[in-house]
Amino acid sequence: MNVRETWQRHIVELLDVALDRNADVIEDVAVAITKAILDGHHIYAFGAGHSLALVNEMYRRAGGLKVVRPIWNEELLSRSDEERAGKLENEAGYYKQLTDGLDWGAGDLCWVLSNSGRNALVVELAQEAKQRGVAVIALTSLNHSGAVSATPGLPKLPEIADFIFDNAGAYGDASIAIPGLAEWVAPTSTIIGAALIHATWAEVAERLVAQGHVPEIWASANRGQVPERNDQVPVRGKDS
Repeated sequence: MNVRETWQRHIVELLDVALDRNADVIEDVAVAITKAILDGHHIYAFGAGHSLALVNEMYRRAGGLKVVRPIWNEELLSRSDEERAGKLENEAGYYKQLTDGLDWGAGDLCWVLSNSGRNALVVELAQEAKQRGVAVIALTSLNHSGAVSATPGLPKLPEIADFIFDNAGAYGDASIAIPGLAEWVAPTSTIIGAALIHATWAEVAERLVAQGHVPEIWASANRGQVPERNDQVPVRGKDS
């Protein structure tokens, strides 16, 4: 079996494991988000480093709901100074530059995305959310988080969160060893994280429609003029 075949088998199996393992969390979070939206509250999303990719999976994403408020700034998003952007994850107190003046409070929810769940920026922002009465939805790797030490003076993200998604990834995220390479390759957290996120939001959309609230959905801006689609995967009812 070559590395591509190894990867295919591993990621497909891991996807099934993660979706099964998080089935109850998907439902619980979907219920909580649905209630928050119907009650007029806000849904926020935050991640630093490569977890920013998962914030983008919820914001201005084709098929996504137009309710997510990303928490970021130009410095955090910058790719012109990669060393500086990386240091921000561990800069104590930096969260204030992201949360000062933020319109959030009791009844709101915030996704906090971090594979390790230990960086100061992530943990302090989650703590600030909790202090404001905002429920925290963590998406992390319990394997990785459990294997590393906490930032001195701080808890880890799973100790703070109201809801915990476990992406089932290995310590270090990368999943395949190749002879001759010192480091492993093929990280899994983004793929699995995106799957868990979209499974949750799909259920939110279904619940909102069932309760008479039709949410606004982002559509692809690059579809052009196309015939009416007939390739959607049907949603089967319980009696189907």
